[in-house]
Amino acid sequence: MLAMSSAFVIDGIFVGNYIGTSALAAINLAMPVWSGLFAIITMLAVGSCVMSGKYLGEGDYASANDIFSKSLACALFFSLVTAALGLFFLDSLIAALGTTAELTDLVNTYLTIILGFSPVFLLGFTLFYFVRVDNNPLLASSSLIASAVLNVILDWIFIVELDMGIEGAAYGTAIGHGSPLLTLLPHFFRKTRHLKLVPLTGSWSAIPRAMANGFSEFVNEFSAGLTTLLLNWIMITRLGVSGVAAFTIVNYLFFIGLMTFAGIGESLQPLISKNYGARQPEKMTQFVIVALFSISLIAVVICGLLITIPDLLIGFFLQENETSTIDIATRFIFFFWPAFIFSGLNITLSEYFTACHKPLHSASIAVSRSLFLPLIFLITLPIWLDEIGIYISIPLAELFAFLLALALITKNKPKYIVEALPHN
Repeated sequence: MLAMSSAFVIDGIFVGNYIGTSALAAINLAMPVWSGLFAIITMLAVGSCVMSGKYLGEGDYASANDIFSKSLACALFFSLVTAALGLFFLDSLIAALGTTAELTDLVNTYLTIILGFSPVFLLGFTLFYFVRVDNNPLLASSSLIASAVLNVILDWIFIVELDMGIEGAAYGTAIGHGSPLLTLLPHFFRKTRHLKLVPLTGSWSAIPRAMANGFSEFVNEFSAGLTTLLLNWIMITRLGVSGVAAFTIVNYLFFIGLMTFAGIGESLQPLISKNYGARQPEKMTQFVIVALFSISLIAVVICGLLITIPDLLIGFFLQENETSTIDIATRFIFFFWPAFIFSGLNITLSEYFTACHKPLHSASIAVSRSLFLPLIFLITLPIWLDEIGIYISIPLAELFAFLLALALITKNKPKYIVEALPHN
């Protein structure tokens, strides 16, 4: 996840420095589409992966293979249908994103390429989860690192050397993120693997259950896109293209934090789900403590950088003459940094509940931190506090969501959850 987020940030650095703020704003306007695609796939993949992990922990390989095969078939169907619909209704989609006349052509170019490649990188993303739970986390992680490196190399070639503009940025992202499909597929032809494709027979009822269990991950992804959409509308209405570009920079910085936290949280999932199936609450507790400590340490480092060197961080994305965008981004960061402290803790605890088959608890945290509370604060606070209300909406949402997560984990420690399991 850190590799993916790093690639996105480097993407932004290339775009901001070699194409300009308009292209930077255009990519951020297109981000809700990206979030929407990954929301469905993540819900399916994470929920199915957790079920497979539990079955593998119990030694029930037939059930693990069944859910793996059916979830992969669903991912293929979804990715093809959404790509076709997205391209067919592209003009309506761009209008719904709140794109201005100045940015319409840029958003159109970017989304045409991303949607065209989406089945490839969505399938690769699905395989990532199953390769990791099938005792090959090194290959899963390596595929994402290679993807990030390829993305950066292609950005340099397409944007800097070939001067392809936003089209080059889109091709670099699409090809780079599509590469894991090729690197992960060979895993399922190895003799050491447990998961394998089996005929699609019998009941499909496990798929809705898996998606229900992965609902919090859907909410995290979808609401991130919805919040980005709302913030884009607010920023472009109040502060114009410079406002959207400034938000894009803050979003890139927040994104690398979120992906780092999500990477730790998602690495926790198979460990928790397997030990949950094996009835090992002590090990579950140890893994949760290590994850929360790691998250807290990373958050402190990130906040320290945001507080002490915001100008340097912003300067990576913009040229010095973009003074209006730089000023807005600096003010944004000044109020925004506390969000990093609580977001990682919220994500980790949400992943813990998903792995323990507690979708309602997990979804409650996810909905609160990334949808319900942000929307309330973004709609109300700017009325009373003007520009500052925009900047503090997300940090406040993360704080109140953390209080909810704290209450839930207190009553649902690993010991209590395992004790509630029915005895075979």
